[in-house]
Amino acid sequence: MNISLSIALLALAPVGLALVFLYKALLSRQNSQTSVDQCLVLSLEKYRPMERLLQEEDFRFLSAQPGFSAQLGRRFRAQRRQVFRGYLRSLRKDFGSLFRACQMLMVHAAEDRGDLAKILVRQRLMFAMGMLAVEGRLLLHVAGIGAVDVRELVGCLEAMQTQIRLTLAPLQTATALA
Repeated sequence: MNISLSIALLALAPVGLALVFLYKALLSRQNSQTSVDQCLVLSLEKYRPMERLLQEEDFRFLSAQPGFSAQLGRRFRAQRRQVFRGYLRSLRKDFGSLFRACQMLMVHAAEDRGDLAKILVRQRLMFAMGMLAVEGRLLLHVAGIGAVDVRELVGCLEAMQTQIRLTLAPLQTATALA
């Protein structure tokens, strides 16, 4: 009886695995649609404070105040960099979401989208280079040299979001006409 039970379990195992993979595929399709919808409402305004976080004006103002000490200045700069890195992590995550949404749109497009593939590769490369540049500037900022400019990174994020809107516009028009 143990042998027949083992054989039955072995026969049912592929069916069980197929059901698990099917469930995961359906779940990921639902998540990808949610991801595209979320990308359309992503507000880039949340990254505007990054542009000012590490500028020298605030540090100069603080150093001119009574009771300022070098230790206080170092702590202030370190805390600002910590907040900046949090924004940077969020920016990286949002770019990844936008990138995956564009990939999903490209995969599910009715026609070949080689043009979109080229744009995606270029945007990803520009974002990666921008992240490297920002990380390098952050290292210099620790030494008290220069400021960090994130406008290029936010621009990449905005370009990806615009590309999603442009890709979806013909689909939404066709759906409205049908």
